[in-house]
Amino acid sequence: MGAFQTSPSEGIEAITGLIPITLHLHKLNGRHHLHYASIPPSYAINSLLDSQHTKNQTPHKTATSKLTVKQQANLKSPIKDVNEQLNSIRNYFNPLYSLFSPGSWIVNHFSSRISFYFSSSSSDEDIYQHLQSLNLAFRSSQVNLNSIAVIADRDVKKSHVTTAAAHIWADNSVIKQLRVHSLNITSIKAELMAIRTGLTSAMEIDSIHDITVITDSIAVAKKILESKVNPL
Repeated sequence: MGAFQTSPSEGIEAITGLIPITLHLHKLNGRHHLHYASIPPSYAINSLLDSQHTKNQTPHKTATSKLTVKQQANLKSPIKDVNEQLNSIRNYFNPLYSLFSPGSWIVNHFSSRISFYFSSSSSDEDIYQHLQSLNLAFRSSQVNLNSIAVIADRDVKKSHVTTAAAHIWADNSVIKQLRVHSLNITSIKAELMAIRTGLTSAMEIDSIHDITVITDSIAVAKKILESKVNPL
């Protein structure tokens, strides 16, 4: 063992093709929680979780939802860990979710009504004019009662937890904040999910006829119309 004491362990793992043990444990932990999220309703463990995860089972008398705040704070159990992680998993990241079925994609209903704001070139003058047109588009969405703005973004942390967030603006103020978490998902799909989450929520608001989406990646935003590649 002394021969490897001063060797770069991460370098050795890279040369041998081994995944770092910390990342491997994160992967196993994420798959473990996703497995719990997909188990059939008949599994008895569902009755031990919070009410939103029981899958229509009657909560057990020792279920986490029946514990006091003090009991939950002192509880050290895999059930508690699974229950907390399940609260961060949403159906929106399930590729079989109804919103992503053929016929329900955005491209199926609104492809002819979607337009993108592109910069004509990379010169300073054109970029300045492009920024002015973007600012005008946002201001127009705030003064028109039938328009709304969705600001979408995503964040990928070292723990492989991805956050998709969307803020909905109307009348120069935030009227709704949306945040969705997922494990082991690419940044592109998270960006698409942020856009989709914001659009879905904005389309539920009555009298809205025009939605302006603001994102930091126009190339990713265009993929929302590529249903064969990215159904999100």
